[in-house]
Amino acid sequence: MIRVGIDAVDVSRIKSLYQRYGERFLKRLYTPRESSYALAAHEDRCFERLAACFAAKEALIKAAGCPLAFTAIEVSHSLTGRPHITCALIEGKIEASLSHTRRLAIACVLLERATSLPRPAQ
Repeated sequence: MIRVGIDAVDVSRIKSLYQRYGERFLKRLYTPRESSYALAAHEDRCFERLAACFAAKEALIKAAGCPLAFTAIEVSHSLTGRPHITCALIEGKIEASLSHTRRLAIACVLLERATSLPRPAQ
């Protein structure tokens, strides 16, 4: 079975949340590796990276069809820049495509052969 999830995030929303909550915001939604990757970029670009990462997490949650903790999902990148998403709670292959501009970040996630997904909370 193949499941698809898509999400779009306004970069200014992520920037506003970071400016308001700072480190608390990062720790709640991102892994340390994701935060380091984003904050290593030029100031304006870091919010694009954070927004793309958030969009990828939301897209995976939509593809899974059940709630997942944001920090249980990790978005990393190969040396060529290809995104890689991992989540210990998901069985199956996860493929992703991310894109961002100064204003908008989007993500599309394919979840292939997901034989066992977490059950939604009752």
